[in-house]
Amino acid sequence: MGVPPNSQNVQPRASELSVQQMQTFQCVFEENGYAPAARRLQLSVPTVWQQIQAVERLYEATFFEKEGRRIVSTLKAQQLYDQFSEILAGIDSTFETVSDERSEYESITLVTGVRMLMEDLVVPLKHFRDEFENTLVIRHGNNRLAEEMVLSGEADLALTLEAESPRSTSRIHFEPAYFIDFLAIAEKSHPYCQAKQNSLRELVKHDLVVTVPGTHGRDAFEHAIHREHLNARVTVETDNSGFTIACVRAGLGVGVVAGRLDGHLCDGLFVRSLRKQLGRRQIVFMWKRGRKLTGPMKRLVEIVQKSHQ
Repeated sequence: MGVPPNSQNVQPRASELSVQQMQTFQCVFEENGYAPAARRLQLSVPTVWQQIQAVERLYEATFFEKEGRRIVSTLKAQQLYDQFSEILAGIDSTFETVSDERSEYESITLVTGVRMLMEDLVVPLKHFRDEFENTLVIRHGNNRLAEEMVLSGEADLALTLEAESPRSTSRIHFEPAYFIDFLAIAEKSHPYCQAKQNSLRELVKHDLVVTVPGTHGRDAFEHAIHREHLNARVTVETDNSGFTIACVRAGLGVGVVAGRLDGHLCDGLFVRSLRKQLGRRQIVFMWKRGRKLTGPMKRLVEIVQKSHQ
């Protein structure tokens, strides 16, 4: 098979692409404009525009189209943005992973839900601290906030309820941690506790305390009652299962939470599994796709996984 003339002198196109150009492209995509991207990057607008033009020439594609006074990202821009984001996350993480000695003392920020922290994580976190000296920074947040904090770099890891249909183009890496059930909880004096049938039809007869729309637990509940053509009487909405449990203790209704039948936060309450109606759901770790975890971060993930096997 013949070798094309001068093939040895042809440089890979990747050699013409710089980290600065990838960062500029990422910023223009996120800010939807050259001027706001220039302010964020502390560059001039002409410099930002020239870097985007260079990227478009290199890929022989149009990534941003002008509509009036604003720019609109093309589908190809979204695809390239996802890939650039993964590459840049990997580059950023090299500064953490290049020195194992230093990583053993740096803080690790984990964002998770109140119930998970109080029921699922306290023992694994103690085991982690027995092995490592890293300071653990624990932040509270629902699934939406957790993803935002991971993408912005405010959190290294997140632990949250897995979405029913995870996005295939997400910039987040998902790592299975352990399974939990959906539960119905109520004060033991509540009429719901006397029901002989464990059905959604019985559940929706009562005032309900559930998480806010858009959370994975609420989505699972809404899909389940929709399948059975039922209407729910939601009287209280919270942004996490821990608050839901507190509202149930205050007598505000029957709660629907993601948790464990043996969870101590529900001690003294009536607890009924909704696994048959809502299924099981996995708790997952999240971190920015492309990021290489440090040794202590990997070990933290392993400890949590093994503690709930």
